[in-house]
Amino acid sequence: MATTIWFQELFGQWGCLIALALALIINLPIFIWARLKHHLTLWGSIVAGFFGISYWLINPVFYLGLFTFFISSSFLTRYHKSVKEPFLDKFEKGGERDASQVLANGLAGFLFIVGYLLTILFSNNFLISNAFIYGFIAAIGTVNADTWATEIGIVSKDQPYWILNLKKKVERGTSGGVSAKGTAAAFLGSLVIGSLILLVESFWHNPIHSESSWQLLLFIAVAIVCGFLGSIIDSFFGATIQGFFECTVCQKGTEKKTHCSQPTKLIRGSKNFRNDHVNFWSSFIAGLLAFGFGCFAYLL
Repeated sequence: MATTIWFQELFGQWGCLIALALALIINLPIFIWARLKHHLTLWGSIVAGFFGISYWLINPVFYLGLFTFFISSSFLTRYHKSVKEPFLDKFEKGGERDASQVLANGLAGFLFIVGYLLTILFSNNFLISNAFIYGFIAAIGTVNADTWATEIGIVSKDQPYWILNLKKKVERGTSGGVSAKGTAAAFLGSLVIGSLILLVESFWHNPIHSESSWQLLLFIAVAIVCGFLGSIIDSFFGATIQGFFECTVCQKGTEKKTHCSQPTKLIRGSKNFRNDHVNFWSSFIAGLLAFGFGCFAYLL
């Protein structure tokens, strides 16, 4: 084994059991609260609990990123809820996140931190382990940016523009629509994730290895930008390959396959490429961009 995991360094021989106990103590109340408040469905709570415990055990810094996304997105979903009501019919799913939504938002980040874990366990290559961390920041930054952009942009009084044609305006809540407030919120959402991890890293010096201050700042800044770009990719996918339908009864546009108790008609994209797919692939691609930069920059 190339190095020890954080809980072994802190707690010694029984570190794994202590870390697991802490994970349960911290996570169980949060996800019970989320279930009772209808932020998550039952299966959504179970999947989120798995992610929460796993992220914590791999490194609490990763858990901090996930926790920040979950809490901020849960509260923003309730932000000006009455104003959002007329537009919710466009979305495939409501504010109570199910298992597939949790997977879509947490899986890309999970893949990067598993890559980080395997690297530190079986290799001394800190170049690769650090790159996986930057990939994680970008992946979680993307889903946080996308959520902030959606939840804040939809309550803006400004009508959004179509990402494929910025001279064309679309209805609020339309996949592929972008607005000034939503775009600013997206950047802020990614910035919050990266900044929090930078702050913790500055005090704890874990999990990023052998970085000078300027390198650390540069790479996390790039990961933040990649997270923001991921939200743009999300909008692009929403405007192109995500399935978008029209109700055959009321003629409203929607992401739902059924509306007014009738099957809807596909008007663009693929009927099998849904919002959950958009969220996963945009965050995964953003993570790959940051991961690739982290590897490439060290080779220069």
